[in-house]
Amino acid sequence: MIYDLAVIGGGINGVGIAADAAGRGLSVLLAEMGDLASGTSSHSSKLVHGGLRYLEYFEFRQVRKALQEREVLLAKAPHIIWPQRFVLPQVPGGRPWLLLRAGLFLYDHLGHRQRMPGSRSVDLRHDAAGGPLRCDLTSGFTYWDCHVDDARLVVLNARAAAQKGAVIETRTRVEAMIADGALWHLTLKGRPGTREVRARALVNA
Repeated sequence: MIYDLAVIGGGINGVGIAADAAGRGLSVLLAEMGDLASGTSSHSSKLVHGGLRYLEYFEFRQVRKALQEREVLLAKAPHIIWPQRFVLPQVPGGRPWLLLRAGLFLYDHLGHRQRMPGSRSVDLRHDAAGGPLRCDLTSGFTYWDCHVDDARLVVLNARAAAQKGAVIETRTRVEAMIADGALWHLTLKGRPGTREVRARALVNA
């Protein structure tokens, strides 16, 4: 069989690409030498966030897109993605209060927030959020992003890809890949032994 697409790697990028391609009607093979999410995808920050710090560099489009994707993920997988509150104290000699307030206002509204609470200012002397902080940090803000079970997110995407017809093979190492005209020839080594497959396109994820 000649696959339309071969994907190397069973992390979040690989399974996401496989699910998207299979959903578009392509025949897909994904090969992962270990287990799904066995690398970086299960050792991430476990945050789904919009990139608050990028506002300081005027990356408004990037932040908007990330915030919109956060809303999509929260709507589609609320069983593995949860809102998480963050405390942003105003540090003496640091960024001015007005700058922080303006940045958080943009963060609240750039992505057309629907499911997440908004940011607010807090008196850290009386709010429980100030308990673990230094006594000179008396004011600040709280804002929200999301916490995710990153490994389960990978597995769910892999299952979605398989349900759409993709072949997902774990414990399968790609030993060689050779381009030959319009096709890629891949040598796979897995539990059934060593075999060769062909694909019209290849993604190393």
